[in-house]
Amino acid sequence: MSELSVAPSGTDPGAVARWAERLARWAQSGLSANVFCNAERITKSNFFRWKRRLAGTAPRPRAAPPSAAVVPIRLTPEAEPPRLGSVELVRPSGTVLRFPADTRPELIVAVVRGLEGHPC
Repeated sequence: MSELSVAPSGTDPGAVARWAERLARWAQSGLSANVFCNAERITKSNFFRWKRRLAGTAPRPRAAPPSAAVVPIRLTPEAEPPRLGSVELVRPSGTVLRFPADTRPELIVAVVRGLEGHPC
């Protein structure tokens, strides 16, 4: 019986049992979904459809691409004389990022995004 092109009906108790057993084997296998699907000769779309169905979740809508966000900044006096017109960002770790006043905002955003997830 090939399940490569047709997904079993969700109302068929036999199909539900087969997919529940298959998903349990996948979870125990340690294989990626891609490798497991190839070995089982099933499509990834059926695999993930049944995974969602048996988990009782509907597909999540695709997220919109990230857009520029407003990042709170704190301006604090420096021990040394401040450079006229500089931009200073203080990260939660306490790391201070200083940029010349004429730095393009896109560059500052790129630097901050590049540091996301990297403690300084």
